[in-house]
Amino acid sequence: MSDSEQFDWYKYYEHAISYQNENDEAKLRTGIGRFYYSSFLESRDFILENKTFLNNFNKKIMNSKSGRIHQETRHTFDKHPLLNHDNVGKKIAQRLNILRKYRNMVDYDSKKPKNLKNIYNKCHKRAKRIFELLDELN
Repeated sequence: MSDSEQFDWYKYYEHAISYQNENDEAKLRTGIGRFYYSSFLESRDFILENKTFLNNFNKKIMNSKSGRIHQETRHTFDKHPLLNHDNVGKKIAQRLNILRKYRNMVDYDSKKPKNLKNIYNKCHKRAKRIFELLDELN
């Protein structure tokens, strides 16, 4: 697949933003999930495109479809020296971890979370910041 044929993960972020004036629980849950996946997938692709692997095992996981890729993406941003000028990588890893926790909550917990709209807004803010931090690394 050429670069022009690759999906732009930022479109997930834009889709999530389209729910900002909603109060429907399903839409807010969907938005939270899209904030996580847009940020995670853009972060993963940043590592792949820049070949910023920690070691051969890390490279293998980062090029796989394994569920472990979520953890490995956060770990790479947290630990790779080239990604941590001014702790940018650590900031990305921390925000991804928070988004992941919220995404897991809205995907797997059937009980309606208190302040779902507030959670949605927090996720929006964190996802936006991840995209800004990735731009700083470029």
